[in-house]
Amino acid sequence: MTTLGKADVVRARIETKVKRDAETILKRIGVSHSTFINMSYRAIVETGGIPFSLHVPNRATAQALRAAKNPAKRASYSKASTLGELHAKLNAPAKR
Repeated sequence: MTTLGKADVVRARIETKVKRDAETILKRIGVSHSTFINMSYRAIVETGGIPFSLHVPNRATAQALRAAKNPAKRASYSKASTLGELHAKLNAPAKR
């Protein structure tokens, strides 16, 4: 059995805060940044492309995403305790 060594190095510039925040999350889940980069590259190879959407959201979606980040807006969101309740809420006529 042939063992392939890791010989290549990937270097990238990234914003300090983004790097720090991402590494904090990776540390909490027990994954080093090198392991994450390896996982990401493998996912690109497996899927034959970027393994997530890179679409720019339309205006309504962008507005909904911004609203979802606002705790005051999230407090007014409807909640469901069961899948049946969620299904009913999703299929209910929209309130205006």
